[in-house]
Amino acid sequence: MDLQINLKSHVPVHVQLGQQIKHLILAGNFEVGGRLPSIRAMAGFLRINRNTVARVFTDLEREGFVESRRGSGYYVLEPPVDAVEMRGEVLDRVMDLAVAQGFPVEELAYALLARAGTEPPEKTNILFVECTRAELEQFSDELEQQLPVVVERVLLEDLAQRVSSGEELPWRLAVTTFFHVHEVQELVEPLGLETVALLAEANLESLRRLTELPAGTAVGIVGWGQTCMENLSRSLEGAGLDHLDFVQAYVDKDAEEAMRILENVPTVVCASITARKLRELGAPDDLEIIEEDRTLDKGGIEMLGRMLRQNPS
Repeated sequence: MDLQINLKSHVPVHVQLGQQIKHLILAGNFEVGGRLPSIRAMAGFLRINRNTVARVFTDLEREGFVESRRGSGYYVLEPPVDAVEMRGEVLDRVMDLAVAQGFPVEELAYALLARAGTEPPEKTNILFVECTRAELEQFSDELEQQLPVVVERVLLEDLAQRVSSGEELPWRLAVTTFFHVHEVQELVEPLGLETVALLAEANLESLRRLTELPAGTAVGIVGWGQTCMENLSRSLEGAGLDHLDFVQAYVDKDAEEAMRILENVPTVVCASITARKLRELGAPDDLEIIEEDRTLDKGGIEMLGRMLRQNPS
């Protein structure tokens, strides 16, 4: 349930944000009656101007998607009937027409792309590098779901051995997150392989829950290893969470020490793999665990797609 802003897009930022929030409300991903993150928190999370977020919230309120409550924030309303019906009617008409003509849905999608001037491209081989197996699989899956690519998945610790064979490298690009770009560049760019760095961001659901916590709440940021912990900490920076007291810990080397650090922490933020480990270690039943699986920035994925289209070989 992420919101992503592409600052290089010709579409104005306020339009991007407003349309995404509407889509999430119409799709039921924002619960009716639920509170949206504050203007300050959302602006920090998306790295955009607060006035832009305020404008979007005002527009959404005027259109009947949210309401403001003095001193409390903005809350999601039942979507306007005309908006729901219009969205559904368009999709239904297209689907009904395709079915009536015996046109498979997959072919319909490709036909729409072709009509827009874009033929379905052949898949490109790329390399993706990350420091943990869980994030390596998650981020690689995201790329394969959103781009016409075949991803070879290599852990950072295995990269040197993978590229040391002397054989011609089979990938068009090497891709990693910003946290590891220099390490990957040092190994692959002398071999003629360009490295592209993508931003990994915290998801909006976690941000929303964190903004709801009382001021002064101690929150543990827990990683499987030190790098994971530091990456998660960075992904939460700038999100307007100054009211919380963050405590850092990681569990791969000294789990007992990590649990000791977290003894007086009522809430922790961690990836799903780390959450399972905490439960195995006997985390208290009343410990709130916010599972924070970062996702790749959609604007970065779009940039990668443009690079592959412009330089396919």
